[in-house]
Amino acid sequence: MTDVENLQMTLLFKKAFGTIIGGAIGDALGGPIETMHYKFIREYHGGRVEDLIDYDRPPEFFQPQKYSSYAWSSKAGTYTDDTYFQLLITKAIVKKMGRITADDLLEMWRDEADYRRAWASLSNSYAKIVHTRIPAREIGIGNIPDNSSPMSIGPIGVINACNPQQAALDAYDVISLCHDGHSREAAAMLAAAVAEAMKPNATIEGVVEAAIRYLPHGKDSKMYSPMIKAMDLADQANDTEELTELFYDQLIIQVERRSKMATDTGRMSLSVERMESVPCAIAMFYREKGDFRKSVIASANFGRDCDTIACMTGYIAGAFNGVDGIPAKWVETSLKVNPEPNQLELAVGLAKAVLQETNKMKGLIETIEGMV
Repeated sequence: MTDVENLQMTLLFKKAFGTIIGGAIGDALGGPIETMHYKFIREYHGGRVEDLIDYDRPPEFFQPQKYSSYAWSSKAGTYTDDTYFQLLITKAIVKKMGRITADDLLEMWRDEADYRRAWASLSNSYAKIVHTRIPAREIGIGNIPDNSSPMSIGPIGVINACNPQQAALDAYDVISLCHDGHSREAAAMLAAAVAEAMKPNATIEGVVEAAIRYLPHGKDSKMYSPMIKAMDLADQANDTEELTELFYDQLIIQVERRSKMATDTGRMSLSVERMESVPCAIAMFYREKGDFRKSVIASANFGRDCDTIACMTGYIAGAFNGVDGIPAKWVETSLKVNPEPNQLELAVGLAKAVLQETNKMKGLIETIEGMV
């Protein structure tokens, strides 16, 4: 048996692979019903969407395009920009074989990012990278606020496996390439949850607690109150359908826009507000007791920016359960429909990077112990 085959049998690999492909699957589940009101999803599809489906959407909604920040194929299982930018972070980690910084991600973007797959905020970051010498940690200042930071941050939780505090700090640094403000705090919250979920003895309550405990700026963060409110609603609800209704009634955060799409028509319902999406993703994971399939389906059927919500839930639930806890059919579909870059190979590299990072820490411990 090869070293790679041995590695793929480990819990570390299964959790690392579960994180990145879990996010991709959640992304693809939510993609076909993104920007829809939850009631319209059930009307249009005759109930909740509970499997990967083709991008069959009414004409007034976003449609797949070859080069787009949305899906670039109508095939079931196709992921969107969420996973595209997650995989760039994963590539940066694998290239460095360890924890990365905003400077490392800038280098990866400069060399490999396709700006045509970026929405407005990330297109702006890309333009700054290519056309200016602005330092990496200042690139995201003033960018249009949206979910692009937390949607791609899953791998930062993996490389900091079992260390949610460091995951939050790294996420806050790395994602400054994309945003400032509470977008960075949202990414830190998500990364901390993933890092906690990587523990072999992780608990659902522990994952939620880590997301809140290591939130930068704590109670002063704009993310804090919505997160607490979301967990209160999750405890009140009998199931995720009721949680969705309660969320729409009490915790929807509308983004101020001038476009015609800003209006909630009862069919279309649109938001890219982190104070809504991240608490929703974590609350769905919590309400469904960490079950991968149930939690990502619940998140996808929330509507609004549900490809991102389900993607983030997929990171956490994928790390919590490992790839063995994800329906095999979904994993096979994701690998087949999205062949490049190879998610399996990247997961192997990611697990190796975790081991390499662990060896660095062992060396540091030995050095310090030799001084006393």
